[in-house]
Amino acid sequence: MIVISDTTPIISLIKIERLELLNQLFGEIQIPNAVYAELTSNVRFKGEAEFVSKAEYIKKVIVEDVKSVELLRRATGLDAGEKNG
Repeated sequence: MIVISDTTPIISLIKIERLELLNQLFGEIQIPNAVYAELTSNVRFKGEAEFVSKAEYIKKVIVEDVKSVELLRRATGLDAGEKNG
């Protein structure tokens, strides 16, 4: 099963040293490029970004269906990390 994640669950699992749970439960985890950028550009997440970079099961993806993502963002209140690829 492939799972798409935003920043919050990844950071939370890293903080409790359980990021590998994502791999154990789901296998491959996909994060939009904007989520990866949020992790790597924010100095607060420097340590977390290193974990994500080393986790081979976390893959960056480009969001192609921007219209559907925008509808989802409006319906759920997701931030830029989730709405942009």
